[in-house]
Amino acid sequence: MKTIILSAAILLSAFTAQAGETIISQKTVKLAVDLSTTGIRSSNLGYGDTYFVKILVPGLAAETLLNHRNEGESAPCLATYETFKVEDVVQNNPTTEFHDFEIVQKKVTYPNETNKTCAVYLIEDVSTKVRGFNFIHQRTSELPSRHIDDCQ
Repeated sequence: MKTIILSAAILLSAFTAQAGETIISQKTVKLAVDLSTTGIRSSNLGYGDTYFVKILVPGLAAETLLNHRNEGESAPCLATYETFKVEDVVQNNPTTEFHDFEIVQKKVTYPNETNKTCAVYLIEDVSTKVRGFNFIHQRTSELPSRHIDDCQ
């Protein structure tokens, strides 16, 4: 059993070491955030059984390549893992504010020596800080595989 675990660990580390990551685009945009019951909520839509505080940001759709709207939500959204109470973010001041959103798009490649192919993914990370809380969202899209020689 120890041999199997050790072999798996060696293979995983070799596979991980070969993975490549390239930043394609990185930009910061200023977008409106509605900190009222319309734009902020505690929801598990898109997160299974766990409820998170989420901000809805309609303007995000025009700035991103991938769909950051969780199923059932009325706009793209970001979640925070730093509090589970909407009131902590609203702070008795339900207004609309403008915040900087960082949008990073990366190409991630995973070579497969066995079949001489390369799996390619586009990953888009969005983040912002609202009233001291970090909000994030990530989407990943698998792209068509390539020949391993193109895996750079």
